[in-house]
Amino acid sequence: MGWLRQLINRRNIFSDLSKEIEQYLAEKTEALIAQGASRKDAESAAKREFGNVTRIEERGREAWMWPLTESLWADTRFAVRQLCKNSGFALTAILTLALGIGASTAIFSLVNTVLLRPLPFPQPDRLMWMSQQDHSLPGVMPESLSYPDYFDWRAQNHTFTGMASYVDGGVILQQEGESQRVDAQTVSANFFQVLGVAPMLGRDLRWEDEKPGDRAVMLSYSLWQSNFGSASDIAGRTIRMDDKSYTVAGVMPKGFQFPLENPAPALWKSPADDADGKNAKTGQRGFDVLQVIGRLKPGVSVEQAKADLSLIASNLARQYPDTNKQLSTALVEPELRHITGDARPALRVLFGAVMLMLLIVCANVAGLLLARGSRRRAEFALRAAIGASRAAILRQLLVESVTLSLCGGAAGMALAYGLVHAAVRLMPIDIPRMEGASIDAGVLLFDLGMSLITGLLFGVLPALRMARSAPAQALRDGSRSVAGGRGQNRLHKGLVIAQTAIGVVLLIGSGLLIRSFIRILNVDPGFEPRHVLTSRVGMSFEKLKHDQRFMFYQQLLTRLSTLPGVQSASAGWPLPMSSSVAHISFNIQGQPIARGDEPSESMGLAMPGYFETMHIPLVSGRTFGEQDGLKGPPTIIVNQAKYFAQENPIGHHIQVRLGDEVFEQSIREIVGVIGDIKGKGLTADAEPQYYLPFAQAIVTNPYLVVRTSADPATMQRAINATIHDLDKSVPVYQVSTMQDYISKSAAQPRFQTFLLTCFAGTALILAAVGLYGLLSYMVVQRTLEIGLRMALGAQRSDVLGMIVRRGLTLAVIGVGAGLAISAMVTRLLSGMLFGIKPTDPLTFAATAGLFLLVSVAASSVPAYRAARMDPMNTLREQ
Repeated sequence: MGWLRQLINRRNIFSDLSKEIEQYLAEKTEALIAQGASRKDAESAAKREFGNVTRIEERGREAWMWPLTESLWADTRFAVRQLCKNSGFALTAILTLALGIGASTAIFSLVNTVLLRPLPFPQPDRLMWMSQQDHSLPGVMPESLSYPDYFDWRAQNHTFTGMASYVDGGVILQQEGESQRVDAQTVSANFFQVLGVAPMLGRDLRWEDEKPGDRAVMLSYSLWQSNFGSASDIAGRTIRMDDKSYTVAGVMPKGFQFPLENPAPALWKSPADDADGKNAKTGQRGFDVLQVIGRLKPGVSVEQAKADLSLIASNLARQYPDTNKQLSTALVEPELRHITGDARPALRVLFGAVMLMLLIVCANVAGLLLARGSRRRAEFALRAAIGASRAAILRQLLVESVTLSLCGGAAGMALAYGLVHAAVRLMPIDIPRMEGASIDAGVLLFDLGMSLITGLLFGVLPALRMARSAPAQALRDGSRSVAGGRGQNRLHKGLVIAQTAIGVVLLIGSGLLIRSFIRILNVDPGFEPRHVLTSRVGMSFEKLKHDQRFMFYQQLLTRLSTLPGVQSASAGWPLPMSSSVAHISFNIQGQPIARGDEPSESMGLAMPGYFETMHIPLVSGRTFGEQDGLKGPPTIIVNQAKYFAQENPIGHHIQVRLGDEVFEQSIREIVGVIGDIKGKGLTADAEPQYYLPFAQAIVTNPYLVVRTSADPATMQRAINATIHDLDKSVPVYQVSTMQDYISKSAAQPRFQTFLLTCFAGTALILAAVGLYGLLSYMVVQRTLEIGLRMALGAQRSDVLGMIVRRGLTLAVIGVGAGLAISAMVTRLLSGMLFGIKPTDPLTFAATAGLFLLVSVAASSVPAYRAARMDPMNTLREQ
């Protein structure tokens, strides 16, 4: 650390050197005086013998300093003085840089959080997601596993140290006479072990907890605090859920969540319930509900694991053709890639867009530096004339640029902080890990790196141009220029053209997303979402028998229909746009298909009046009525998609199957055909949908749907009161309006469109400012020329046209280049567009027209200023 002490104490070292020299000269002088010389002669002789004192001191200092460091420090202090001296220029450049660097830093923070940050588990790169591939559907379609398939995969694989399963769901938590519906996951006993997370209190789940009757549950930290008062003796207690007793095994650490793309559940329970009963789910091969994760063995690749599991799946397909014939291949990918798969393209496009905007910022600031540099030509020419090297001048200019960019980066960091918090609030909820976005050390390093790179990008060209200028010519010209030289503004014009071209690319991308989003909003979902309130009632399946549950909903709907402001009320499952889904395998009578080859499509449940309440059109036949009750004939309603598109299906019979368990009345008659609805989102194609009467297939709690004459949100209190009049113990949950479901379906394209439009609008403004700055600079540089033209007879309109033509020429070149680039790069947006082509002619033409109009407006201000010049005053001043 001697060099550090030397750097800190160098002033004392320099002072000691001077004192030693002075002492030596004094002693030599005294020695010469003692030999008979006068003091004056002695001092002169001592100095002559010693040599040039100043030169020796300088050589001594050079031995204790770093020349480059000293020069950079001096250049930095000079740069700060220059920026303070030209505060208007500095403020403009810093704010422009803050906009570009701040936006890029904010988007990087989102990208870092979602795509780059490792999962919060030990050795996260070995944590894999896996599923079966359903070959009965086009493309790569993952399919969940059944319990028997999962057990076989877990026992027979050779590439995983552990393999765990989980199923999302919910339970009714019963405490002190009150019921609360909470999100829950049913997990295998080794679930937490595979993730590498241990409970903070109590024990982990055990293999015996998977057996019938051995019900165990792990509580989340938040539920432990809110419902159990952070009791330290909670482990081993018995709690009631769904009218069953569960033993609390332990409490998970604060913040634990898996999977990360979903809201954290309140608890995790063992699959003991699924193993209970005559038709236990754990024995139903074909009841595919399990999500599966695993941890790779050291040294095993993803491809090796995929081959291993595909071999098992292939063997199972041969062994169990009735259920597994179409599931002969496995899919394996890292868990991080799986949870971020849908968000990756959008975030990459946004990051690319913000980088393009940063390039426009660099070009804009480079233009400012060029204009400022032309006014400093005499300054640098004088420095060169008195001995400054070109390298020194180049270094000085680059230091000024980097100092400017670092100031912009500091301001940009403050802007990024606000943008990140705003983005977290506005970001769609289906983008995983977004709530964890923040300004951390990695983001700070990115900001610093972008500041340095940006400073070099916008500073190197102006610096090279100034360093290469001829000092003699610059001193002769001073700051005046009649014509300015044809090549003098070539670089500046090139920067304006580049800004325009990049701005056109961003604006076209924004225009495509805007038109796509408008088409999404205009999609007919197949039902009327306005004035519809939805909710669910948390009834325990253990509490009431099959017919009692049906009677409860019948009575509830009858009461709801009589409430003031309610037009109609019914119930069904699943709701369009909700995440709920179930599939049934089926055979169309008269079109026999081998077991295992049957198609599998979405299943729904509906009570009488459901289609009328949702305003789902009836195409033919009838909807469900009182005759489709508990003891009514087995019926089914289908939509128009796929299987019956070319014929009238009324009267046809279908055999339906759910897992290994055939419904009691498996042969069902089609009694009605409804219109297609958008079940998975506004941009998804309508799929075949089969609705069974709720009374004949009570497999879940349906959604209540209530159509009101006024704002549906105002009816929630009355609806809750009606429900609790029937049963005070049942909780009401998932309260929402159908408009909310529609809005959530369009949330991600809305957010993408908003961000890209902001970037494109900023790019348009910066390009216009750049063109305005160039023409204003040109007018100042050509003041004498314009004055001479007007003195020789040029009209004001001639001057106005000359300036506007120059600006429009640059704009046309930039727009043309931008259109050509856009035709190549907008294909990257194809996955984000709906109902619009990446090369949509209308969007391209509208963007070109808008840019040209803005360019004319930006050119008109300096042109008008030039046309109003008084030629006599101009010539007199010049």
